[in-house]
Amino acid sequence: MDIFKIAAIGIITAMCVLILRQQREETAVLVAITGGVLILLSVVDYFAQVFRVLSDLMDSSGIPGTVYATVFKIVGVGYIADFSAGIVEDTGQKALADKILLAGKIVIMVLSLPILVLLFDTVTTMLG
Repeated sequence: MDIFKIAAIGIITAMCVLILRQQREETAVLVAITGGVLILLSVVDYFAQVFRVLSDLMDSSGIPGTVYATVFKIVGVGYIADFSAGIVEDTGQKALADKILLAGKIVIMVLSLPILVLLFDTVTTMLG
């Protein structure tokens, strides 16, 4: 099971960071980032599988491809903002991490506007 590998990477990374933080803070940050990247690389296949299933569902439902692309952009922005904020927070910059998350939320809101317009158009067409 991949979760054991992922958990092991996380635990080993955390232990290394704890040990290194006492002597070399900048190296500890690099180790934490490397561990996070390794974990992300471990789940890339799972992301691909989810995207394939969702793509098949969208194709069979007749939902326009632009909606599909927008949903994946929104998910991507969320993951990137969260991952980036986590890295920045690990460096001790919580205020900056919060601003990254806020920016991610604003980008997600803007990206979701075309879907909201499509939803309102669909409801208006059904009622009218």
